[in-house]
Parts: sequence; C-alpha cells; structure tokens
Amino acid sequence: MQAEIIKFDEFELDLGRYELRRQGQPLKLEKIPMELLILLAERQGQLVSRDEIMQRLWGDNVYVDRRQGINTAIRKIRLALRDDPDDPRVLLTVVGKGYRLVAPIVSVASAGDAQAAEPVQASQTLPEAPAVGLSGPSAASSGPPAAVVDPRLARALFLVIQAGYLTLYGVAFAHVTQIRGLRLPASTPAFTLIAGLLGAAMHLYLTAAVAFNYPGSGRLFRQIFPGILAIDVLWAASPLFLFARWGELTLLFVAALAFLPFSQRTLIRSAYA
Repeated sequence: MQAEIIKFDEFELDLGRYELRRQGQPLKLEKIPMELLILLAERQGQLVSRDEIMQRLWGDNVYVDRRQGINTAIRKIRLALRDDPDDPRVLLTVVGKGYRLVAPIVSVASAGDAQAAEPVQASQTLPEAPAVGLSGPSAASSGPPAAVVDPRLARALFLVIQAGYLTLYGVAFAHVTQIRGLRLPASTPAFTLIAGLLGAAMHLYLTAAVAFNYPGSGRLFRQIFPGILAIDVLWAASPLFLFARWGELTLLFVAALAFLPFSQRTLIRSAYA
C-alpha cells in the first residue's frame, strides 16, 4: 500500500514508524502480531487465509509451529485492540478459512491527509461468514470497546478454583468416616468417595494443562465439560452435610459451588480464545 497510516475503529497503524496507536497513544505489540495486523489491514476487509499468513510471516521455515504461532499472534492482537472474540468489532475469525478486519478502514498518505480520506467499508468487501463463538453482529459498533481479560489473569484465577476443588476433595476424603455417622443412606460414603476420585482426577488434569499453558487446554476443557459439570454439580450439594451444624449458611456455599463450573468455562474461554 502507498498509505503510511491506516486508521480503523479508534486505532492508527503507522507503517512508517512501525507503530500501533490508540487515540494517539502507542501500544506495545510484538513483531509477529504487528506483521499479521499489517497484513490484515493491507487487505482492507478481505479474507486472509491461514496458509497465506504462514507464508507471509514464516515462509518455508519448517522449524516453527506456525499454526500455534498464528493463534498466539491473533490472541495478542485482540488483547491490544481490546476486541472480544465472541462479539468482534475489529477482527473476525472465519471458521476454517482465516481472518479479516471488519472495522471500517481509512488509508491516508500522512497524518495531515486523514481528514480528506474516505473510509473503506470492510463489510462491503466480503459477505459475512460465521465466526468462532460469534454471538452478535460482527460489524463495528459504536460505544466503548469491549473489555478483554488478560489470559494470564484468567489462567491464574482458573488455577485458584482448581486448588479450591482439590482442597474440598481432600477434606471429604479425610472425613469419610464421619460421613458414615450422619445417618445417610449406606451408599452415600461410597458414592462420595467415587465421585471425589473422579473429580480429583479431572481437576488435577486441568491444573496440569493450564499450569503448563498447554495450547490445547481450551479445546480439551470443552470436550470434558459435560463430565466436569455433572461431577461439580453433584459436589455442590456437599455443604449440606454440615446443615445440622451451620444451618441455612450452607445454602450459600451450595449456590457458590453450583456456579463454579460456568465460571471455569468463562475463564478458559478468556485464556484460550
């Protein structure tokens, strides 16, 4: 492109200075994400395939995990642009194809020409395609940008929840004999033990995957989420064992534990968009 500055949404991509700015303030973006963002901006709303991105960024370098590199670069771009992958206003994922910018793009030769430039409507360049997790209109929206959670913070909160579950299982295992004395059905202690072993195994697996930041953690969590939901909802009733001692306060813990499976899903989606 002949233009030195590309404007979209509330951002400026200064090709001459190799800089991304938001409302005039420079934003930190690494080389690979910056190169990918420049490629998408140059195409002005047209679809850019993953194969084309691989060739542009890495060429024939077979020693790089290029597919994971694209995923990482896209995640960093969205973080810099504060773009929600579930309701994108700037960067759209076209399932199985690639990516494109959906925000209106203005190309200017210099900062002084910005007033006279005409925007290029990305939505008129290519028909809308389904996107991963798309839950609303993909066109650029007015109003403040959607907040995007830092993936590191999401992973840290997720690990805190896993530690809480493992602690809960440990306490239950240590008090199995006391559960037998609560005059519950004879199968309750054995059922508690089996459910606890299954839950502990799943949460240990998730803890290891997220702690080591395994790239496929998001996909694996979605695959086993039905099992996680079933086990965790069963364990949400465990505070009722203490109803005779704590009374109605146990209902608060039941409600919190019943909510946690969905909280985990939200954190995983934030950490592994």
